[in-house]
Amino acid sequence: MENTLVIQKAEVLNMEKGKASEKDILRAAAGGNKQAYQKIVTRYKSTAFYVALGFVKNVQDALDISQDAFIRAFRKIKKFDQSKAFYPWFYIILKNLCLDYLRKQRRMREIPIEKINVFEDESRNLEIRDALWKGIEMLPLVQREVIILKYFHQYSYQEIAEIIQKPIGTVMSSLYYAKKKLRKILTPYLKWSSSVEMEK
Repeated sequence: MENTLVIQKAEVLNMEKGKASEKDILRAAAGGNKQAYQKIVTRYKSTAFYVALGFVKNVQDALDISQDAFIRAFRKIKKFDQSKAFYPWFYIILKNLCLDYLRKQRRMREIPIEKINVFEDESRNLEIRDALWKGIEMLPLVQREVIILKYFHQYSYQEIAEIIQKPIGTVMSSLYYAKKKLRKILTPYLKWSSSVEMEK
């Protein structure tokens, strides 16, 4: 029953075109209006999916976790401080679900991220991508977050600081050290491929 909150398309088609601000929509959602909340889901579902994918590295699990995060956020929406932005609050719910998933996976089995099918005739770009993801997975949590939010979602330093609730200086230093570690991991590939850039 709750799953219809996120995936039912009829609700999306019936929504009126958006004059309301996000605060107005959230106020309506806090009053139990699922149609209003669906607008929030529609606005952030792509970002949520790719953030989850950055953590769990599996498309179906990322879909399930991001959907679960929206359902949990709706259950808690009455406690949400309406004077603040929705996404940083939602991000904490999403991140915690991702971390719970990873903890359970580690308890069950140690499976490296490269368990994606890699075929002999695939291009060197796939090798570089897998090495990059393996490197990202090995980063400490804050460094992993800032890399994903900066380079996969193009958030500014200030936006990242608000989302992960850390000082902007922490964001900048975490990004610096994360890039340094990833550059070291990718050095063999960088020698062969001038198209790979970590600095921008």
